[in-house]
Amino acid sequence: MMWRSLILSCLIATVAVSGASAAVLASWTDPAGDDTGDGDYTYPTNPAFGEGGQADILSFSIEKTNGDLVFVFRMRKLVDPWGVGNRLTMVAVAIDTEEGGDRELRRNANVLLERPSEYQVFAAGETVEVIDRNAERVEIGATARTDIAKGVIAISVPIARVDGAASDWRFTPAAGLQDDYGAGGLGDFREVKAKAEEWRGGGGHDLAINPNVYDIIVPPRKKMLWMFGRGQRTQAQILGAYDLDAGKYAVLPALEIE
Repeated sequence: MMWRSLILSCLIATVAVSGASAAVLASWTDPAGDDTGDGDYTYPTNPAFGEGGQADILSFSIEKTNGDLVFVFRMRKLVDPWGVGNRLTMVAVAIDTEEGGDRELRRNANVLLERPSEYQVFAAGETVEVIDRNAERVEIGATARTDIAKGVIAISVPIARVDGAASDWRFTPAAGLQDDYGAGGLGDFREVKAKAEEWRGGGGHDLAINPNVYDIIVPPRKKMLWMFGRGQRTQAQILGAYDLDAGKYAVLPALEIE
């Protein structure tokens, strides 16, 4: 996979949040305005969501600084409608460090993982949680910082607490809307129904098999696949590859550092 350089404004935002000493291991950009899931997702109708954008990834980078692995999401729009910090956006990163692992992205994401994970990291506002391959919460000292003005969410994970070498791992980032059920905790990915409601997105199905993920990073097309006529799938194709009749869930592809 070829590395993608972030545009200057993204680098400025990243350094401002994650620290000037950070070494960027890899970075990817993502089109603005593609926070439509399988192609037709809409935001809930409550005025807190405005015109949307809270689940729209503009870039995702993996950094290493001060012994931490840092996942930096730059979002199109972070908001604080209730004055308690950003509480509408939820981001996740599934980390595949070895063979086997959890095939499902948890927290009501409603998707499977192409590369099963040993760890999954979820963040909303300043709240972060890490779960292991058994979907059990583990305390490894992860933290999350949000810069609402810059639209940046940075999640730091002590690399010494995650066995292995990051260059050999695979990463699956995803973004959606957060639903804390009024309790103020981490919560889950907010449900996407067939028709948008005040607190539910629209464009999915009422039988809860569609992804509750609005945006992902599509891995860059590999040259060898292109030579043999295998094109790159779009985000809409990836998130739309669920089958209501067969009970088949969409599967998210993973990113790799090269």
